[in-house]
Amino acid sequence: MLPICCMPRPIAYNTPMIKLNRTLLLFIVIIIEGYVVLSTELLAIRQTIPFVGSGTDTVSIIIAAVLMPLAFGYYFGGRWRPKRLPKILGGKMMSVRKKLILNIMISACILLVGMSYTLLNGFFVALINFDITNRVILTTIYSLLFLVVPVYLLGQTIPLVSNFFTSEKLSAITGRMLFFSTLGSFAGAVFSTLVLMALIGVNYTVCINFILLAVLVVLLSKKKMSEVVILSFTLVGCAFYLNSNAALAKFNIVENNKYNTIAVFTDRQGMRNLSINNNSSSRYSDDGSKHDYVEFIERIAIDPIRSGKTPKDILVIGAGAFTFGHEDGFNNYDFVDIDKALRPVAEEYILKAKLKENKSFHPIPARAWLTKTDKKYDLILLDAFLGDLTIPEHLVTREFFAQVKEHTKENGVVIANFGVAPHFLSPFSRHLDNTFRTAFPHVSRHVVLEKYKIWDDDPGYAANAIYIYRNNPDGDTDDLYTDNKNRVFYDKPHSKPNLKQLKKSQ
Repeated sequence: MLPICCMPRPIAYNTPMIKLNRTLLLFIVIIIEGYVVLSTELLAIRQTIPFVGSGTDTVSIIIAAVLMPLAFGYYFGGRWRPKRLPKILGGKMMSVRKKLILNIMISACILLVGMSYTLLNGFFVALINFDITNRVILTTIYSLLFLVVPVYLLGQTIPLVSNFFTSEKLSAITGRMLFFSTLGSFAGAVFSTLVLMALIGVNYTVCINFILLAVLVVLLSKKKMSEVVILSFTLVGCAFYLNSNAALAKFNIVENNKYNTIAVFTDRQGMRNLSINNNSSSRYSDDGSKHDYVEFIERIAIDPIRSGKTPKDILVIGAGAFTFGHEDGFNNYDFVDIDKALRPVAEEYILKAKLKENKSFHPIPARAWLTKTDKKYDLILLDAFLGDLTIPEHLVTREFFAQVKEHTKENGVVIANFGVAPHFLSPFSRHLDNTFRTAFPHVSRHVVLEKYKIWDDDPGYAANAIYIYRNNPDGDTDDLYTDNKNRVFYDKPHSKPNLKQLKKSQ
C-alpha cells in the first residue's frame, strides 16, 4: 500500500474557472441585450418607412422612444429586489434570474407585433381607417405600443445582471458592463444594417433578433428544456412565419432591403406597377404606356432628340423602374438611385428586358454622385419624390438645387417632378416652389392631371407638378418693370413681318 502522502488526492473543482465561465456568460448576456436594443431601434425606423416615411420628425420620435425607456430601465432595474409574488400569481419567489427571463419574454411578445411587416400593415391600416393620418401621431402611437415597454424591460438587464457581481469592485465592474453593452450596441448598429439587411433582407434580420432573445432565455435558464425555453423558440418560429418571403409575397413584395420595401403588381388595365414603400413609383405595359407625367416629359424633352448628329447626356435622379426613356437607344443616360436592387427588379418584373447599352445605373446617393462627378448634362430629371411620406428631405434644399444647376450644360434643361398641391394650398407646395426658384428663377410649371380640381380646398389634394428650367446664358435676372422705369419696348422680341401674309392681304 502506498504511503498516505503518495496517494492520489480527490479532484477538486476549479473555483476560479467556474467564476470565469459565469462572468463570461453574464457579459455575453449584456452584449446580446445591447445588440437587440440598437438593432430594434434601426429596424423600427426601417419597418415604419412604408407607413410614416423617413423624415427626421418620425425618426426622432422613434429614437426618443428608445432612449427614454432605456434610461428608466437602468434606473428601476437598479432599484429592483427579489420578492415574493402575490398569491394570485402563485406566490412564488421572483429571483433576479426569473425577472430577467420574464422581461425578455414580455419584450419578445410585444416586438413580435411591432417588428413584423405583415402585422404592422394591418395595424397602420386600422389607424388610417379611424382617420388617424398624421405621420407624427402614427409614429407616436406605434412607439408607445411597441417600443417603450420592450426597451424599458431590456434596459433593466445591466443593473439586474450586476447583482451577480457582488464580490467585484463597483467602479471596475460598472465600467466593464457598460463597455460590453456598448460593444453590443455597436454590433447592432453596424452588423444588422451593413451585413444582415444587405445579405438576408430586413425581414430575416428581424428574425435574428428573436433568435438572440431566445438564446438569452437559454443562457439564463437553469433547465435548458423548460417551458419558457420552449415558448421562446416558439416565438422564433412565429417570427420566421410572419417575416418569411412567402408571407411578404402576399403583399406583392419582391424585395425588402435596408432602403426600400419594393412591391410589384399588375393593375386592372394590365399595366405592371412598381411600388416603393407603398408609393407608386413606375408603371409600364407591353405597348410602352407609362405614368402620365413620364409620357408628358418624354413628349416635350425626349421625342425631339431621339435622333441627330450627337447624342445628348441625360441624368435621371430617382431611377424607379427605369421607364423614362426606355425606348430611346440614341442618347446617353445616367440613372442615379441609392438602391441597387431596383435594376434587377425592374428588368425582371416591369420592363421584361435588360437596360440598353446607352443606359448606366449608379447605385449611389444623389448628392454623393453630384459631388464626385464633374460631368455636365444636357437634361437632368429630378424624379426621386414618391409622395408626401417619403420625400427625401436632403433633395429639396436650396443647396441641392444649386448642385444640380452646376451640372447643367449651357442651354441644358432641368425638369423636376414633385407631388404637391397644384394650387399651393399646402405649406410644402409653397415653400418648395420658393426654394426651387432660388436656384432656377425662371421656370415653367405644368400640372399633369386629368381632372384639375381648381376649386378643391383640400391641402392634401396633390398632383404631379412639372417644373421646367432652361439654363440660358445670362438668363437669370431680377430686373423689374415699374411705372417709373419701364423698358418693355426694348426687351420684348420684335418679330419680322410675314411678307407672304402681307401680299395676300393686299
